[in-house]
Amino acid sequence: MNNLATSYGLIFDKFIKKIKNDTDFFNYSGLSESDIELLVNEHLNSLLDRAVDFIYRYGVPDVDFLDRDDSLQQFNVELVNQEITLLADIMYFSYVEEERNKIKSFSITFRSDELNVFSPANERKTVLRMIESLEASVVNSIQNYLARDRHTWKYKSIYNGEINI
Repeated sequence: MNNLATSYGLIFDKFIKKIKNDTDFFNYSGLSESDIELLVNEHLNSLLDRAVDFIYRYGVPDVDFLDRDDSLQQFNVELVNQEITLLADIMYFSYVEEERNKIKSFSITFRSDELNVFSPANERKTVLRMIESLEASVVNSIQNYLARDRHTWKYKSIYNGEINI
């Protein structure tokens, strides 16, 4: 790995610290260690892909998050701490968003009285509100990131300078 690269591992470690108590993510009973490692790595890479795509929905960052090497598991640029944290945060949101997709899928598949057997309506509403709040926070973080110089963390200006707020 060259010294201007950033290992996916730095981002994955931050993400895993956020979900370390989530038994669902690590629940792969009946599989070998190598199969578990492969599945976890595929899931982590999928979440990272979604995180990068999510950033580009809101603008074009100063660093090219698409300049990466999946076989070496690295970005070919040196990411700053704010970028590593942002990617981990978006990965976490993407992971939690999978729960929203499950709830929507169950809502389509089952009648409300059947659905209440799996999860009471109040519980589903609380989870959906939490996910919406997390999404708003992530969008705010992306917009804040895109509005700042990645090295100085000062706000960008349309006048070729930096402004202090």
